[in-house]
Amino acid sequence: MKVILPLQKQPKILAAFKDGFDTVSKHFYLVLFPVILDLFLLFGVRITISDLMHVFIQQLTLPPSATPELIAGWQTLKSQLVDYFQVFSLTSFLRSFPVGIPSLFSKVAFQRNPLGDFHFIQIQQPGAILLGMLGFSILGLLAAYLFYHLIARASAKQELAASPTPVLHSLAAWFLIPVMTTLIASLVFFPVLFMISLIGAFFPIFTSFGYFLLTIAAISLITPVFFTPHLIHLEKIDFFRALITSFRTFRLTNPKSTTFLFLAIAVSYFTDMLWRIPEEDSWMLLISVLGHALISTIILTASFHYCLSARESVREFNENQMSESILA
Repeated sequence: MKVILPLQKQPKILAAFKDGFDTVSKHFYLVLFPVILDLFLLFGVRITISDLMHVFIQQLTLPPSATPELIAGWQTLKSQLVDYFQVFSLTSFLRSFPVGIPSLFSKVAFQRNPLGDFHFIQIQQPGAILLGMLGFSILGLLAAYLFYHLIARASAKQELAASPTPVLHSLAAWFLIPVMTTLIASLVFFPVLFMISLIGAFFPIFTSFGYFLLTIAAISLITPVFFTPHLIHLEKIDFFRALITSFRTFRLTNPKSTTFLFLAIAVSYFTDMLWRIPEEDSWMLLISVLGHALISTIILTASFHYCLSARESVREFNENQMSESILA
C-alpha cells in the first residue's frame, strides 16, 4: 500500500521559495556563480568544431528510395545543423548536466556579442574534441559541486555535520550522478528512442504516441530522484544512499513535491524567455545575466530549503511509526 504524508504535514511550498529568497539576499555571493559562467560564455573565446561537423553532416545521405519531400526536409535540417555548429562552442560543456551551475547562454549559439565579433579557435581532431568536452564538463562539475555545497551551508538552519568520509568520497558521489545518468540514457533512453523512430518509419501514427509515453516514463524516472544532489551535500551520504533517500522522501511527499518542481520549472522557463529578449549584441544582455542568475539561484536555494523541510517531515513520520510499533 502506497503511503503518503497528510498534506498538512508536508513541506510548505511558498515558505520554501520565501526562505530561498531570504537566504540569497543574505548570501548574495551565491549569485556570482551563474553570473561569471554566463559572462564567460558571452564574452570569452569560443572553441568550435564547425569544419569537422560540416564534413560529417555532408556525408549523411538518405537512401535512393527517399521521397522528394523527405529529401527537401533533410536538406533543410542539414543546413540548420551546419549553421548551428558554425558558432557552437565546446565551452558550453561548462554547464555540466544533469547537475551544474545554471546558465542562460549555454545553449545559445551566438554570432556576435556586445563587444563585436567573437574570437574563434577551430578544433578538427576527434581526440581533442573529446578531451575538450570531458575537460570542460569536469570543470563545470567541480564548480557546481562548490556551488551546491555553499548553498547547502547557507540553507541549513544549523551548522552541517562534519562529513564522516573524506572530501574525495563526496566528490565521487557527486561525479556518479552524470556517470549513472549517461549510463541509463545509453542503455535505456536512446535504444527506446531508436525503436520508436524505427517503428514510426513503418507506422507514423505510432511516433507521437511513442514519444508521449517516453516523456511520461522519463518524468516518472527523474522526479523521485531530484533531491539526490541535495542530499549528498546536506546529509553527507554516498550516491546510492542519497538516491534511495530521495526516492523515499519524494514518494512520501509526492503531491507537494511534484507541485514544487512544476512551479520551479515553470518560473525558470518563463523568466528565461524574458531574459532572452535582448539581441545578441545588446548591452541589455548584462541585465539578463544578472536577472537570470538571481532567479535561478533563488529557485535552487528554495529547493534546498524544501528538501530540508521534506526530510524533517519524513523523520517525524518515521519516529511516529516507530512509536506506534513499540506501543503495539
